[in-house]
Amino acid sequence: MKILNTFIFISLIGLFATSCTKDKCRQEVTYTKYDPVYSTYEEIRAEIQSEAPRDLENPGKIYFYQNHIFINEFLKGIHIIDNTNPENPTPISFIPVLGNIDMAIKNDQLIVDNYTDLVTLDISDLNQVRLLNREEDVFWLNGSDENGVIVRYSTEEVTEEVDCDWQGRNGGFLLDNSFFGSAAEAGVGTVSPGGVDNNASGIGGSFARFTLYNDYLYIAQDWQIRVFEISDPAAPGERESVNARLVSETAYVYRDHLFIGGTTGMNIYDLSNPEAPNYISGYSHMLGCDPVAISGDYAYVTIHQGTTCRGDLDQLDVLDISNIFNPILKESFPMESPHGLAATPEALYLCEGDFGLKIFDNSDPLKVGDNLLSHYVNFEAYDVIYLPGQTDILLLIGADGFYQFDVSDPSQPREISYLPVIKS
Repeated sequence: MKILNTFIFISLIGLFATSCTKDKCRQEVTYTKYDPVYSTYEEIRAEIQSEAPRDLENPGKIYFYQNHIFINEFLKGIHIIDNTNPENPTPISFIPVLGNIDMAIKNDQLIVDNYTDLVTLDISDLNQVRLLNREEDVFWLNGSDENGVIVRYSTEEVTEEVDCDWQGRNGGFLLDNSFFGSAAEAGVGTVSPGGVDNNASGIGGSFARFTLYNDYLYIAQDWQIRVFEISDPAAPGERESVNARLVSETAYVYRDHLFIGGTTGMNIYDLSNPEAPNYISGYSHMLGCDPVAISGDYAYVTIHQGTTCRGDLDQLDVLDISNIFNPILKESFPMESPHGLAATPEALYLCEGDFGLKIFDNSDPLKVGDNLLSHYVNFEAYDVIYLPGQTDILLLIGADGFYQFDVSDPSQPREISYLPVIKS
């Protein structure tokens, strides 16, 4: 009995000591807290009217249409710039469109995303745009409740004392930024010179998700290609979506084919029946972000690391697409942080993120990554547009502003104008 009582006494002491240890086991941690930011549908669908020009603060994607530059202000709207004289671009107005990331233009009608909605605006008068149509609830957002629609997450660095067994996954926060990327990452369809009449339609950058082909708008969205018939852009009619066969990120039309870039590769669709793009071929790579540019019989694909891409590659892939039914990876070239790009038979223009702009000799596509012509540094480069039919002008958007270069001599690009980012 004495032995039993002694055992119970010792056990109680052990339990008490353990309890005290757990009560006193605290640690200080610093983490990034994510809090949802809401908008009501009334706020999202507020009247859209032209405003006076604004400064660039957080520029996203770029678009060129009839001597004008359209620059997305991430989640806020679109800057319109008169580029009749590329050496003196002149801001003329701003279109406030909440939640805007992408755009496409056909016949003076601007089609944009407005958080959940697809909106068409008449831009025949660039100083006074006019709402033509609103298709509601086209895009799914990540949630809503009694507070409204979650449109983004604000971040806050928090330091506090927590239990030792705290895992950092409860509440409304995560330890990594997996909700939204930067303006440039959000991505990023383009309109190819071979795909449309550039007098009627514009040209986007390589990160765009909206792209046009004749009377159709294609939107790369998650595992789908959304298809809209826009013979009357003021009344787009959605057709049956097409399986993208990967998590789609970018859309690019070249000649009669649609190229979809995604997190795991690139897929090609035949547009003989533009209402129902038909998958014909593709290629796969390791996980990474994936914009596409094409010149002649070659497709150029960049893969880069990033929080939204979740890959660990930084490289340029060159594919032979002379047989469109069987794209073949011919060469891969290591890069530093490849983002958007543009290709011509003479040169490849490659944005290297924090490492600036690189221009390569593209006379031999299979050696392009080894033939660096010039490297413009000390700024962040996200995406570019090479203007066909122009005087060798390259448009470039980056974290610190909008640049234009004279690239008539690719080995010596000359900066001819710059609109800076000005933080409020």
